[in-house]
Amino acid sequence: MPVQRQRQILKIIVDEYIHNPVPVSSVSVARRMPVPVSSATIRKETADLEEQGYITRPHTSAGSMPSDKGYREYVTDLEEIPDPPKRVREAVRGRFSRMGLDIEARSRMAVELLAGLVRSVAVLTLPRAVEARWKHIELVYLQEFLVLLVVVMQQSRLRQQLLSITEPMTQDSLNLVSNKLNAGFAGLSHHEVGARDAGLTSFELEVRDTTMGLLRAQEEESFPIHYLDGLRHLFGYPELSVGSRARELVEFLEDRESVPSVFAKAPATGAVGITIGTEHESDLLHPFSVVYASFGTPSGETGVVGMIGPTRLQYATVISNVRYVSSVMTEMTAGLHTPA
Repeated sequence: MPVQRQRQILKIIVDEYIHNPVPVSSVSVARRMPVPVSSATIRKETADLEEQGYITRPHTSAGSMPSDKGYREYVTDLEEIPDPPKRVREAVRGRFSRMGLDIEARSRMAVELLAGLVRSVAVLTLPRAVEARWKHIELVYLQEFLVLLVVVMQQSRLRQQLLSITEPMTQDSLNLVSNKLNAGFAGLSHHEVGARDAGLTSFELEVRDTTMGLLRAQEEESFPIHYLDGLRHLFGYPELSVGSRARELVEFLEDRESVPSVFAKAPATGAVGITIGTEHESDLLHPFSVVYASFGTPSGETGVVGMIGPTRLQYATVISNVRYVSSVMTEMTAGLHTPA
């Protein structure tokens, strides 16, 4: 952990590098220190910061650049971040107020707004249930030894499965089984269903277990719909405009299964999550930082709104904007309208 003066130096290096991505000299650091400090002292402190892994230098006599660990320390040390300026809040709410109730239209507008505010890629996933839940089932007689199981989940998702039975059953007896299981398990996830000992017959257990499997399959296969905007902004960053980094990110984002994985560890609604550089599991995201926040619906379903940009972000501004857009999405989704 850097001592106080080293923390001041690290903050200056990060601030300077964010605005101009060239190694920061000890002279530049000394000029911005709150109290006079010699360049020799600055060089000694930066050498300690380099040894601790907070900065890197192209060579011994070069200036300093923040490492991913340095950015993380910088973010940790940020003071309380206020909401965006009033003019930004009014602009955001003004755009939302002109939209209808369509969640998809609001989501497309939200990513367009956020991309413009942070000058980078904005991403939003539509709200979805964290777990698939049993809404109700139906058992439909097909043939003497064949039954169709129809499982209806939250948001009217539907799955079907054929079941072979060893003894013939009438539609009335199948209805009794459906009603019994719906009474015992409606509203539960597959984890909760499996934890209940309901004293079921062998056939009822088969129907329950098959339904649990369909609930699990829904969770595994259901990737949330997402929208993104602002890919054009990536090419405005010198470190991304050369080589294949921007192109690789575009390909990554075009894979519908990739984006949800980026936000898999999204914090609770209202909090902001930040993943920096090599903290990402995917190597393709190592040159980038992701700032994101969840937003929720009254029924407990959650979506995520966030941005992806280079590690040298203006973190305070980005955090403020992401958090604010997330809070407005939560309010709008809940049908609430509060003053700016």
